[in-house]
Amino acid sequence: MTTIRTLSSFTLTLGLALGLTVTGCGDKKAADGGKATESGGAKKGGVDLSALQASIDAAKTKDDIDGVFDKCMSTAIDMALAGTKEPDKDPSYRATCKLGLARKRAAIVIAESTPDKMNVMCLSASMQLEELGGEGGPEAEEMKKLMAEVNKACGLS
Repeated sequence: MTTIRTLSSFTLTLGLALGLTVTGCGDKKAADGGKATESGGAKKGGVDLSALQASIDAAKTKDDIDGVFDKCMSTAIDMALAGTKEPDKDPSYRATCKLGLARKRAAIVIAESTPDKMNVMCLSASMQLEELGGEGGPEAEEMKKLMAEVNKACGLS
């Protein structure tokens, strides 16, 4: 699945999920008697991020990375439906699906790119690392360094 198609699919799915939550259909808060947490969290929402981390660790190809990305997007939707207002800001989700996936994609790109042929994930890896590096936080410098390594390996610098 292409990145654009994946993002379009995610946007549509998230919009539908949020629409259901706003209109009260499937409202977790009402079903749990108002017990849903505002900040949520991977463990509070019942989401098993260790399985996602294992999938990330095992990824070796673009298809593997795309599959994990899809699982991460499904997890974000599940977390939102369970009451997590911003899954991307949840520390466990961010460590696994944002930073962990970015590190793994970068490692694959760096290992497989040569001066004659760049990996098909070069641009997406570089863009993701640039975004994460620009967000600040304790991982920003690491993401910027990884971006420089990806850009060098891919001939983008």
